[in-house]
Amino acid sequence: MIEKKDTPPEHPVVEQACAVMRRAYELGWISTRDGNVSVAMTDRRGFLVSASGVVKHALVPTQFVFVPADQTPAPDAWPRPSGELELHRRLQALFGSRNLTVLHLHPTHIVAALYAGHRLAELSADFPEVTRYTRVGPDVPALPATSEELAEACEAAFQPALGPAPHIVGLDRHGVVAVGKTPWEAFEHVERLEHICRIALTASQPATTPQGVRHAALRP
Repeated sequence: MIEKKDTPPEHPVVEQACAVMRRAYELGWISTRDGNVSVAMTDRRGFLVSASGVVKHALVPTQFVFVPADQTPAPDAWPRPSGELELHRRLQALFGSRNLTVLHLHPTHIVAALYAGHRLAELSADFPEVTRYTRVGPDVPALPATSEELAEACEAAFQPALGPAPHIVGLDRHGVVAVGKTPWEAFEHVERLEHICRIALTASQPATTPQGVRHAALRP
């Protein structure tokens, strides 16, 4: 069990994680207490995750909770780790051989694109500025926030049967989960996908129109 005493967030990129969450709030990708982020400890002994319910546009390093790799937080631990702890725990373990940030946000246009019926991997395939740098994985269906079912589905989405793991997956009616070597790298994956979702929605691109038909209709 995790001891109740605070564990100092000794990690070189925690300040970056705080800056990323503040920037996400400024862009309208999360509301005041939404979203969460975790960063792996460089010595592999666990990870740091943002505390539950903290104000993200004022997030500071002391509002991160240390989670040992081989332990479960006590139910009355304080501060409480993010409600999406199981999601972070599974992905940190999945990518445990490398430095990792797991970033969970609710970007408006990505959520809107999912709600409109777009498949994010198919949508992003039309935009080389995304596919050149960001691998978009399969969409996760609508599942209860903070649930183990959601955590399991996210873990599965980051483990494709073929090819390398994606950098980002969409969560239907919820948001995204992105991974990167640093908080800003994870942020960039979200930013690229959010940008092309905004383009697609602005263009009123029908989710059900076949790609070839759509392109043919655009020719003079």
